[in-house]
Amino acid sequence: MALGRILVVDDEAPVREVLTEYFATEGYDVEVAGSGIEALTAIRDGRADLVLLDVRMPGLDGVQVLRRIRELTESVPVIMVTANEDAGLAKETLKLGAFDYVAKPFDFDYLDRAVAAALARVAEKAAAGPVPDDDPWKRLAHTVFRAVRAMGQTARTSTGERLETAALAAARGAAAGRGAVAGEDLAEIAMLLDLAAEFGDLPAADRALVESAIEAARRSLPVPR
Repeated sequence: MALGRILVVDDEAPVREVLTEYFATEGYDVEVAGSGIEALTAIRDGRADLVLLDVRMPGLDGVQVLRRIRELTESVPVIMVTANEDAGLAKETLKLGAFDYVAKPFDFDYLDRAVAAALARVAEKAAAGPVPDDDPWKRLAHTVFRAVRAMGQTARTSTGERLETAALAAARGAAAGRGAVAGEDLAEIAMLLDLAAEFGDLPAADRALVESAIEAARRSLPVPR
C-alpha cells in the first residue's frame, strides 16, 4: 500500500522527473502536472493527498494556484517549491495556507520529513485520532510524526529526526515485503523512544501511543519459518 498520493506541479520536466523518481522509490504514488491548470484539474478530481507546488510557473504561478487550491479544499496540504532567491515569497505563502516550503536544490531528508508530517496532519484531522488499525505501518509513521512535532526544537533536531527517519524506513520496508528490515527499524524506534523519555523529551502519553503503534506493526509482520 502506498504511503500517499503526491501531485508534483512544476513546468520544468527535469524537476518533475527527479521528484517523481525519488518519491515513487520511497513508496508514494506520484502524479505530475506541468501547469497550474493541470494541477487544479487533478485536485478537483481528488487525485492528490499532497501537492508539491513550484512558486514560479508561466500562466498561473504557484501563488495563484495555491489560492485556488485553498478555495477548492482545505484538506490537501501544499508544500511550495522555490529557488533560493524566492525564499521570502515562499514564506509569505505560509500565510496563504501552504504547509511548508523547500528550496532548490533539494534537501531530500528535509523534504521527506515535511511530506510525511503534512500527511500525518491530514490523517490526524480526518480521524481525530490514530490511523485505523488495519493499516498499522501508516499508523506507526503518523503516530511518530505527531509525537515528534510536539517536541521542543532541540529534541526534534536530535532524537526526533531520527525517530521520523526510522518510522519512514520501517513503513517502507514493510510495504516492500522486507519484514526483517522493518523489524530492525522497529527496534531502533523503541530504543530512540526510551532515550527521548529518559531525557524528558516525550510525555508519557505520547510514548504510550507510539509503543502501541510499534506493537501493532510488529504483530503484522510475518512469523519467521
